[in-house]
Amino acid sequence: MTLCLAWKNRNEIYFASDSRLTDGNHGIVTDNATKVFKVDVEIYGARDSSNPDAGEPLIHQTKYGICFSGSYLNGSLLADSIEEILSNIQISPYSDYSIDNLSDIAFAIYKQVSKQITEINGSLGLSEVLFGGYCLMNKDFHLYKFAPLPIQQNTLIDFEKSKIDLTKQTILLGDEKAKAAAKKLLFKINSSYSHFHLLREIIRDDSIQTVGGNIQSGIFYPSIFKTYGIVEYTSEEDEWGFLQVRDNYRFRGLKLDFNDSELRKGNLNIHKTFFNPFEDERDKLFKQVSESLEKKIKGTGKRE
Repeated sequence: MTLCLAWKNRNEIYFASDSRLTDGNHGIVTDNATKVFKVDVEIYGARDSSNPDAGEPLIHQTKYGICFSGSYLNGSLLADSIEEILSNIQISPYSDYSIDNLSDIAFAIYKQVSKQITEINGSLGLSEVLFGGYCLMNKDFHLYKFAPLPIQQNTLIDFEKSKIDLTKQTILLGDEKAKAAAKKLLFKINSSYSHFHLLREIIRDDSIQTVGGNIQSGIFYPSIFKTYGIVEYTSEEDEWGFLQVRDNYRFRGLKLDFNDSELRKGNLNIHKTFFNPFEDERDKLFKQVSESLEKKIKGTGKRE
């Protein structure tokens, strides 16, 4: 399962999720699963008959965002399928390419993918999905939830699409235990305790086995959705027994070294932006460690 959150802060909308993947018995498969995806949206016009070599002109381009909980096979196939479809749209002067209409197309893909996967995996093949972005026609943001309806005995699985208003609420996707724990922590949200702190607290809760790993996130800006890495920190002793504070850069739940020379082959500069939601507490810990180190140095009579 997972815990996925969506919230609004001023004019920006955020997605965040853990990175744990579990099996049907809540056994841990991996703590490095991607659950937040970008979806490229590319809209083309008609080809110019007088210039057949020019190809179809790209008229509009943006990125939508997807976050999901439930079946990883369902969610990852869905994200890939939606991007394949929405990145190859051709319009006429009368076409409706609003996000309301494109979300209907995405929902139709969701239903088809879900029905095929549940043929083999049953209810374990189901997922809940948040799908959002800025409308290319109306220039405003919309968020939708795709979800299976409660399964009734001897009936086929059906699905619903709903429009979400983030103005005064946080959206939670995941298993019931994770969501219940998260709801109890929402009252703590303030200037020093963010949704990222809430998610980290659930990840660290050993009683919730379906949520774990690292935080992954994305943010909606006007006209685009971008994924971000997360900076966390650890404290550990060095070889001389002194406590050190170390920063950990995580991207999609993975620890990737962007300074690796192999990632910069061909004189390329790979750039990734990271959120640093725990900077204040990291700095306080660093200050405490530095003061403790100074006391130890003075106590041994050593000078730097």
